[in-house]
Amino acid sequence: MRYPAIIGLLLAILCGCNPKSDDVQILVAAGRSFAKEHRYAEAQIAYEKALALDSLNAEPHYELGNLNARLGRLDAAAQAYAAAVAADPAHDNAKHNLAVVEADRGRLPQAIELLEQLPGYTPALKTLGLFYNKQGRYDLAETTLRAALQVGDEHLETRQQLGQLYMRQGRYAEARAELQSALALDSTHTESHRLLGLLHLSERRYGEALTAFSQTIELDPYLIEAHYNLASALSALKREEEAQAALQHFEKLSAHAAQIARLRRLLDAQPDDLATHIELAYHYRQLENHEAALTHYRSAQDAHPNDLQVLLQLSGFLLELGAEDEALKLCRRGIAQHPEDARISTLYFNQGYVHMRNERYTEARTAFEQVVKWDPNSAKAWNNLGNVQLALGEPDAARQALTAAVAADPGIAEAHYNLGSLFLQDRQLQQARQAYLASIAADSTFIRAYYALATVYKSQGAMAEAGKAYQFFIDKWQGDPSFLRQARQQLALLPKP
Repeated sequence: MRYPAIIGLLLAILCGCNPKSDDVQILVAAGRSFAKEHRYAEAQIAYEKALALDSLNAEPHYELGNLNARLGRLDAAAQAYAAAVAADPAHDNAKHNLAVVEADRGRLPQAIELLEQLPGYTPALKTLGLFYNKQGRYDLAETTLRAALQVGDEHLETRQQLGQLYMRQGRYAEARAELQSALALDSTHTESHRLLGLLHLSERRYGEALTAFSQTIELDPYLIEAHYNLASALSALKREEEAQAALQHFEKLSAHAAQIARLRRLLDAQPDDLATHIELAYHYRQLENHEAALTHYRSAQDAHPNDLQVLLQLSGFLLELGAEDEALKLCRRGIAQHPEDARISTLYFNQGYVHMRNERYTEARTAFEQVVKWDPNSAKAWNNLGNVQLALGEPDAARQALTAAVAADPGIAEAHYNLGSLFLQDRQLQQARQAYLASIAADSTFIRAYYALATVYKSQGAMAEAGKAYQFFIDKWQGDPSFLRQARQQLALLPKP
């Protein structure tokens, strides 16, 4: 991965070069680049170096606050933002962010007091309106949100907040107008759809509410409140079984959110606790919040760079995100640092998977051979090893590996299928037939096995069975259309009964 040139300059500064007058700006910019790349420890070092050069410069304090807030370190974030405000009382961004953190720490009155000092700052007005709304101070909330519209550009979140405010006051016509204005600005804004659904629900327009909540969930399947709202609409429509299913899904997502709230509170006391960051990443992944999950994996890595659990979790997650090169680097590091730990079989598997995807079959074979050395019962590794050996033109070795795969897990459909292909290649039709049937028994949705099975039936003279298999393949196949054309041609060539 290539990093901006400014980071190289930062490294020179960190290595002890005499600072120049603009070193603080360079360090702050480099810290932002590090933070963007999820290199949090290096970002913190950069900001602290900048403060060592000039402790009265507000900007490194502010960026340190942003970094700590991002990592869930709310006490540290509040201290940094307060230092930025002390250094520069006109730093509106720092004052606004300090207010947000104070509210998150349960200090809403103090947050409001800070925001009231920023009467002409649009972000502060929008946040202040939200906080007044939470306190039930609806007149002040409305006045503030209207002021935000006057001093800033048209903003859908302000319209959305006004819609929510009016709905709470029973001013449904005004609420509808504001929410429709928000949707006119962005028709994909999930919270606007959800609030419109709540408005319909309040007016007992249950069908329209159901439509709005369904649209919300389609846009964001992990918006927790929307599943509860959907359950309410379904229940109002007497669709109790569907309502119960929606409610159960809401409870499942809520459990993850509750764990996140609990774990975030722990970070203030132990900001570098490995288990807390790993668990937070897990719960964020369950909610499909990949950015937050990655943040906590990176934070764990910063505090525990050589911990094997971190390397295992992060390398696997990076593979899911498609960051293959970095995943490989982490795999190599973990294997080198923990050569006697059996858990490195997972790192070898990740290596093999990346090499196989990129058709580096020799490297993939070596990696999967290491996996089965450490874990002889890994059916997936045996199957992948067989696939790689087939690609390398090693059918005998592939047969052994695939046989080991189905012995380790008879439910691995692809291994049965690949064995069937080897049997078919050797004209061992009965064994091929059994292997394809075993593939289908393991996974009835493994549709390509039906095409292969039809080929075997045809070779055995079982034309009726071949026709049924071809037809099933034609009915179910969703992949390459050329296979579909071939199946139709083969079916048409079969002798008629």
